[in-house]
Amino acid sequence: MVKIVFPEEVERELALQAQQVKTNPSYPTIPPNGLSNQASINSHIQKPTEASQIQIQNEIQQPSKLSKIQLKAREDAIQKISSRLYTPESPLTDEYRSKSGEIEERLKRINERFQKLKLKEDAKTADLQRQAWLKYNHLAKPTISDFKRPITTFLLFASAVYMTMQYTWFALERENYVEHLEQKEAKLVTELNTALLNQQDILNQYNNPLNKKKWYKFW
Repeated sequence: MVKIVFPEEVERELALQAQQVKTNPSYPTIPPNGLSNQASINSHIQKPTEASQIQIQNEIQQPSKLSKIQLKAREDAIQKISSRLYTPESPLTDEYRSKSGEIEERLKRINERFQKLKLKEDAKTADLQRQAWLKYNHLAKPTISDFKRPITTFLLFASAVYMTMQYTWFALERENYVEHLEQKEAKLVTELNTALLNQQDILNQYNNPLNKKKWYKFW
């Protein structure tokens, strides 16, 4: 709450007004809304009489001839006239409080909200920096897990190459083996045919009647 400091004259008028309200409850004041118009002010103004004005002027013109009691009476009359012209309301009460307090509270809430958002953004930035630092350290220092994928890829590729070469070699060996078996088969067939022909010739010679000897030749 902002504290408002009034001049000394205003303070005296406020004190006098409070004393008059205590002594005379029907003393006129400004309406509660605190925004009195000219009609409401005029309704509370009580014009001084001509006699009181002449008396005050005479007292002002002859200040040296007045005693302390008369000076005090003159000040009281002046204060009464000024207080009747305008009666200020105290701006320090809750009812007539200005909007400066509400504005300050609103600014305070906005500032608190801004501070919370700032803390959240700072925490988010710190988290991102920590993750970036961890990622940098992980990339800077190689581990076993970094070599798993290349080693696995190399082994799979080597296995594929070995199996391809083995299949090619087996296919070539099988072709050569088949050719060798075919040649061996042809050779055996040729030998068998030759043997059959020889045996057939021997049988033909044995069965030929021209080649038979007489029975007496065996003796």
